[in-house]
Amino acid sequence: MQLWEYIVRRLVLLIPVLIGVSLLTFGISHLVPSDPARAYCGLKCPDDTLAQLKYEMHFTDEDGNDESIWNQYKWYMGLTDEDGDGIIWGDADVNENVAFQDSSFNSLEYNSGGLIDGNWGYSLSYKKPVTRVLEQAVPVTLEMSFGAILIGAPLGIFLGTLSAVYQDRPIDHISRFVAIAFVSLPIFWLALMFQYIFATKFGICDPLFGTEGGCFPLFGRKPPGSEFPNQGGAIDISNFGLSFLALIISAIAAYDMKVEGRLNRIKKPESLRDKVSVGVIAGGILVAISFILNPFDIEPIVIKEYGSTGMYTVDSLIANPVPEGRTRTDLFFQSIKHLTLPVVCLSLGTAGGLLRYMRSSLLEVLNEDYVRTARAKGLAEKTVIIKHAVRNALIPIVTILGFMLGGVLGGAVLTETIFALPGMGMAAIRAILLTDFSVIMGVTLVTSVIFLLSNLVVDIAYAWIDPRVRLG
Repeated sequence: MQLWEYIVRRLVLLIPVLIGVSLLTFGISHLVPSDPARAYCGLKCPDDTLAQLKYEMHFTDEDGNDESIWNQYKWYMGLTDEDGDGIIWGDADVNENVAFQDSSFNSLEYNSGGLIDGNWGYSLSYKKPVTRVLEQAVPVTLEMSFGAILIGAPLGIFLGTLSAVYQDRPIDHISRFVAIAFVSLPIFWLALMFQYIFATKFGICDPLFGTEGGCFPLFGRKPPGSEFPNQGGAIDISNFGLSFLALIISAIAAYDMKVEGRLNRIKKPESLRDKVSVGVIAGGILVAISFILNPFDIEPIVIKEYGSTGMYTVDSLIANPVPEGRTRTDLFFQSIKHLTLPVVCLSLGTAGGLLRYMRSSLLEVLNEDYVRTARAKGLAEKTVIIKHAVRNALIPIVTILGFMLGGVLGGAVLTETIFALPGMGMAAIRAILLTDFSVIMGVTLVTSVIFLLSNLVVDIAYAWIDPRVRLG
């Protein structure tokens, strides 16, 4: 089976899975004894206004009788032919704004149709469409989750390798103890301890480094009252244009060395040509970084405009223009500083899990015949471990990483709540407390899509890494 055929088939299979997830989540959330209309309207809400609100939310019919969960699900998905044209999608909601035409109560501003029409519903707790809630929350969670994996995966693999190589020695015992501690300690407890130790005046930072109130911020994505660029920017020849050109020149020089078999001399260039090539590569990278972080004051020629990503670490580098009195470097390190504690807290569980898997996988590989053959041929132990053993031991770790993303997304709920990060975890907690069904459904579906797509990427990467695996 061709790769593109496999990808298309897996993407098509996502549809029934997501339908099943939506059915399960919608059913469970609506079986909880609650009254979202009352929560939104308030305790002193008049009975007639409350009845009208329930009708507009499809909780009741025109006569005030409760609608079945199945009918409510069909309206949520947009599977009802409300305008009678025989087509279920693109229909205008017959309940839309009707209930409040003669009422002083604010309308819910429902869009036409349901989920299949791109309408994810209206958030009662945030008082805006769910799509806008997710646009602001998803980047926060993804930024923290990817940061946790980028830190936790290398750390776990490195410690797992040390533990396997030095089996039954002190470093092995210490690594296994660390792994058990990382996996066992609750995330919320770690988060609170990190805040106390590194983000308060009672911690270790003030006496050791002379800081005031800790080394890192206690909560939030930016200092209170500060501005952060969120309007995107533009690619121009004074910024990304020149940096991209410098990177292309570096890439050409590196490719030239690779084609002629001189890439292994990049650390110790021998001939004049080698030195020139290495200088071009290093110079191009340094120039690119300087143009990104501290661009020259040149009137830009706009090539392409782009919007904000919602990830502060990325937006700080692509912001154009930069807020007055700030620099890209300042904004970037400010974002990193606010992300450090939650990312490290979330990455420890990932590192502990991967440490155990990597140790077990590498110990199995080290006992294989081809490893003993490599040693018998006189290869250095470092070469045997890194080039032959570790590379093969990493194959099953790729699969584990896909499932680790799901664990990180789950841990983000507590981490975001403790560090006051407005991501999907905090949105889910708020929606559950206020019985905001639309946000609960939106967060669940987005999380499911992320998890399923990550598994697809893992399967493709597994087949690419291990030639013995065939897609099918």
